[in-house]
Amino acid sequence: MKPRHRPLPRLAAFALFSFGLFTAIAAETPAIAPPALARVPAKAPTASPTADLQELVGRIQAKLDQGKNTAADLANELSAFDALLAKYREQKTGDVAQILYAQALLYVEVFHENDKALLLLRRLKTDFPSTEPAVSADRMIESFEAEIKNAKIQAALIGQPAPELHFKWSNRDGLKTLSALKGKVVVLDFWATWCGPCVASFPDVRELTAHYQKSDVAVLGVTSIQGVVMGLVPPAIDTKNDPAKELALMADYLKAKEITWSVAVSAEEVFNPDYGVGSIPYLAIIAPDGTVRHTGLDPRIPAEEKYAKIDAILKEFSRKLPGESSP
Repeated sequence: MKPRHRPLPRLAAFALFSFGLFTAIAAETPAIAPPALARVPAKAPTASPTADLQELVGRIQAKLDQGKNTAADLANELSAFDALLAKYREQKTGDVAQILYAQALLYVEVFHENDKALLLLRRLKTDFPSTEPAVSADRMIESFEAEIKNAKIQAALIGQPAPELHFKWSNRDGLKTLSALKGKVVVLDFWATWCGPCVASFPDVRELTAHYQKSDVAVLGVTSIQGVVMGLVPPAIDTKNDPAKELALMADYLKAKEITWSVAVSAEEVFNPDYGVGSIPYLAIIAPDGTVRHTGLDPRIPAEEKYAKIDAILKEFSRKLPGESSP
């Protein structure tokens, strides 16, 4: 399960980073911190990698509390990371590796510069192999590399024919394939019942559907057999190895969630590699000629932004816009 979380506002990201990750270094709080950070002793001896990192963390925390949160604001602290790594360059231990790992996390959680974080994580694997931070770095690198791969797939799709989808079930009568909707602007929304951000986006998708109800726009939610249905009753409903049961529950789910748009269950996985779907929710917009025009969108982006993209396609194909009496 790989739900996408909406990119956090920068201050919210600061809070997660400083209170969730960095606080764990100083206070042995394992709730949010990665294992490598969570197990740093609360009271470290002076002049040790852990003690020096704690002191640096405190300085960063103080600046974050003051709203000083850019790379320029934290330039001295970024230099301090390099100085600490130089100071302990002869020690190839997990404690020293945590300094480099913390620096990478700073770029991820606060600056949102994954490319720079990726360089640091690769350096961590090379310089500190077999340490716990290196193991954590492996997982992060894998995630970043998957994001890069999916971004390339999404970019390559623009202007190309939309990859076909085959539907096992749909609440739209007779809909068996995506290509059957050719001639309309199709807004594909990849989602799943267990995905919290997907469910949170339902009001946005409902609004979009209402806005274009009299236009040549088809909003289509696409999911696949997941082995579980969440959101109908407090416990999840286990449908593992029983796809017929899962499909039978879809109508009840759509009614319970007041879903007003078309939904289909595809034979292809919801994390569809042809569309570069690495996280959900994920919107793609397809023109009436069947070519992909937009990929990797979040349905929760401002309505005006979505309308502008869809209206531009409607105009291109001389189709009626919302509120117009004729094309």
